[in-house]
Amino acid sequence: MTISNLRFLENIEEIKKLKYSYFQACDVNNLDQIKRTFATQNLNIDFENFGSFTDVESFLEQYKKKSIKKNQVECHYGKNPIFKKIDNSILGVWALDYYLFQTKRLLMTTITGSYEDLYILEDSNWVIKKSKFRRSSMKTFDVSHGINLKKIN
Repeated sequence: MTISNLRFLENIEEIKKLKYSYFQACDVNNLDQIKRTFATQNLNIDFENFGSFTDVESFLEQYKKKSIKKNQVECHYGKNPIFKKIDNSILGVWALDYYLFQTKRLLMTTITGSYEDLYILEDSNWVIKKSKFRRSSMKTFDVSHGINLKKIN
């Protein structure tokens, strides 16, 4: 293995940690961590029905409106990433399984889809410069029978 191949693998591990930290931050509504995962300039976020954004502050405002609710629990499961080096950046494609539990209405929504992210180095750290999410399926279930849903905190 050459040094450049080894460095590419090291970069991939750093990018995986970045994306996993984004998913975890979304699950616990950690806005500071979400913000740190994105580039500070020339950002492009396109999350289908959630919205399109060119700056992280606009994205976070929409996130606060749609995702931070007292009776709502989100679970993001990113998997099966595929990476490709493009000049000084790395393209990553991720599958997503997403679960939204509405604890008051006793509903569970599942979404599957894929992210296509462009990662760049910014101040020696990998960040997401472009992120596009496309949904492939969405289902909502009544879970009032047989599942005990309670939000902790």
